[in-house]
Amino acid sequence: MVWAYMGLSVKLENQKSIDTYGTEMNIILNSYCNLKCNYCFADEYMEETVRTPGKSMDFDYFINDLLPKIKNTPVINFMGGEPTLHPQFNDIFTQTLDAMPSYTSLGLFTNGLMGDKVLDTLVNVIGRDGALKRKITFSVLLNWQTLDNISEKNHARCREVAEMLMRKNGYSITFSINLYSKNQDIETQCEEIDSIYQKVGLPKDQQYRIRVSPAFPIVGGESNVYLPIRDYPKLGRKMFQLLKRFPQMAFRFDCSFPPCFLDEIEADETDLVQRFYFHGFKQVPELDEWKTQDLYFGCADGSPMDIDSKGDCFNCFPFHEMQLGNVSEFKEVNSIATARMGARFLNNVFEKTEVKEPCKSCPHYMVRCSSGCFAYNFV
Repeated sequence: MVWAYMGLSVKLENQKSIDTYGTEMNIILNSYCNLKCNYCFADEYMEETVRTPGKSMDFDYFINDLLPKIKNTPVINFMGGEPTLHPQFNDIFTQTLDAMPSYTSLGLFTNGLMGDKVLDTLVNVIGRDGALKRKITFSVLLNWQTLDNISEKNHARCREVAEMLMRKNGYSITFSINLYSKNQDIETQCEEIDSIYQKVGLPKDQQYRIRVSPAFPIVGGESNVYLPIRDYPKLGRKMFQLLKRFPQMAFRFDCSFPPCFLDEIEADETDLVQRFYFHGFKQVPELDEWKTQDLYFGCADGSPMDIDSKGDCFNCFPFHEMQLGNVSEFKEVNSIATARMGARFLNNVFEKTEVKEPCKSCPHYMVRCSSGCFAYNFV
């Protein structure tokens, strides 16, 4: 692995190989947020106050019960709500970092609206004397909003936070965009993200990847704003145009990558396909290779396991009503535990799923795609 530090690449000698397949944990510290985005799949869980009882993970529970079971996990991510609003976030974060062995990864999913004390902690961890010195990868996934969902004042704060962290260690930051409407202004979102990279001095030969995630329907919960599958090609068309404008830009899908995003590709754009990534880090191959390779772009088997404030486990937030187990069932939440719970999830979604249009008639269905997110088949 190469550790990038503001233009300086530092290769760690004798680094162990980490297989993160099925051993990535998303720890949901709280269920409240300081934004109320129109598309948020967790909207019904977003409480108005930090003081609402039972909406934060108990600190003692985390330190004494959960952390000992997950500390050896190759990848630990903190999520919410907005996790930095947890009243003891700094203590949880630093004690987790101290407990983790070398050659592991710690991540934070945030909207960027954090207090100065939290920001100071992250700045210290992200620098040379922080996680890097301990051979632990630290990454921040910063969700970048349109002005439909954030005030200009808060938008400016998000940019301030992003620039401060990127100046400290620019390659530890990944911007994220949620796709919720074919009419949303992703052009402005991407323009703003590119301008930040250019302002902090991204080398011209370096590529950056924007994480994109379609807003999925919630199974068994209140209805939410989500991106219909029929609109995927329209968003894909916009993404091709953006890749032409910004030569350093690429798009990364962590969950499923429905190939219908590329349905409206034009003849002179085939070389842009390889600037899409699926299942986090896999490069989409050239279209000619799709006929000869055994490719699967659907729901990622071995995807991260989500753990909520009570220790209940589920596969992802669209299926948060489908509890797969509790950490109390296991001595250690490892690849065996996640494989067991993942099998429960796949058995359920395949047994209860009946594929719908437009997926049912799609030439990609059950060839290289299993209808994108399974949640679409439940609504």
